[in-house]
Amino acid sequence: MKKHAFAWILLILAAVISVGSVTVLGPCVHADGSEAVCSRAGRAILIDGCVLAGLAVLLFFLRTPTGRTAVLFLVLCASAVGIALPGTLFPLCRMDSMHCRAVMQPATIILFAAALVVSAAGIISERKKDRRTKS
Repeated sequence: MKKHAFAWILLILAAVISVGSVTVLGPCVHADGSEAVCSRAGRAILIDGCVLAGLAVLLFFLRTPTGRTAVLFLVLCASAVGIALPGTLFPLCRMDSMHCRAVMQPATIILFAAALVVSAAGIISERKKDRRTKS
């Protein structure tokens, strides 16, 4: 369990991001059923969450510290992109009281930042393991 701690944490974060992006943390919904401006940002967050989940699952199967470090670096990059998705790479609604600005954007930034911190800690941990095995 301890060996896969980073993978489990990242998998849980990815699940919360992915499921949240289509439920409570999702984009605005218009009363008439039309698509809001922020709908594309919601889909991009879902895709990035699924990418994080796939990379977290890949961490369970990798044995070498070098391979795990490479995957954790990919998680770090995907998390950085995820932070920039709502509002920077994809536009959101104009009013600050809209659901996408009040809920989706802050929650997405917090969850992806947590994934970024976990992946950075994992990279440091794997580098230490790699140094121990080489010396």
